[in-house]
Amino acid sequence: MQLRLGARGRTLNLRSGSGLDPAAYFKSIGLLVRNPSILLAPFAASLLQSVLMLMAGSMLSGGVIGTLNASLTQLVAQLLNSVGLAIAIIVGDIAWRRGRAGFDEAWEDARRKLPDILMAALGFNFLVFVASYIGSMFLGGIGALGLGAIALFFFIYTMPAAAIGGIPGGAALQVSLERARANVLPTLAVFVIYIGTFYILNAYATGYMFLWLTSLGAPSSSVITALTVAVIQAILSGYVALVLAKTYADISYGRRYY
Repeated sequence: MQLRLGARGRTLNLRSGSGLDPAAYFKSIGLLVRNPSILLAPFAASLLQSVLMLMAGSMLSGGVIGTLNASLTQLVAQLLNSVGLAIAIIVGDIAWRRGRAGFDEAWEDARRKLPDILMAALGFNFLVFVASYIGSMFLGGIGALGLGAIALFFFIYTMPAAAIGGIPGGAALQVSLERARANVLPTLAVFVIYIGTFYILNAYATGYMFLWLTSLGAPSSSVITALTVAVIQAILSGYVALVLAKTYADISYGRRYY
């Protein structure tokens, strides 16, 4: 497939590959252990999200203004998490190619691509939100989950497209849609890992961590809560970033690592 980008008519050649590499899901754990720099951006994003939520909570008000502030805060929080994941994907892509990845190189790359990453993050979160909202209007909670999951499945490569390829926001959505349609099995595997990690494992890990801290007699405070959540989010995001980076590179560019 050739994708035309921008007014100058620049084209980007993308190709479909197999992308289904079950061994990579286990190798990602080893890469994560050897490259803790993958955790830095998601960790910082989670901490910033906690600070944002605390600030928003102290300024809560009723009525339309309160609802608007809460929605805006939630949007910014989602964008922070998406940007953190995108930077982790860049680190993860370097780690797959070289075995080791330094954060400085990834950060420089991320800074150059930041406008594209932000636009892609905005488009991704907006589409998933709209799909969930439409589903809730017709089928309630089940509809929201169903349509939201469908949107996530087809646009799950949006952040890798922007982070690895520097593809602009709207085009990144298009690339994700094309990659998901052409590579159903690897996309389904990544989708299951994404859902299982961020929504199921995250809830269990956070709950058990707080129980463990309580059993040790650790004091309950917003700082400890924020740090605990940030550490768990960073680890889970780092793993998902590695899986996304590997799968996207395989199905788009035919890369083979290790």
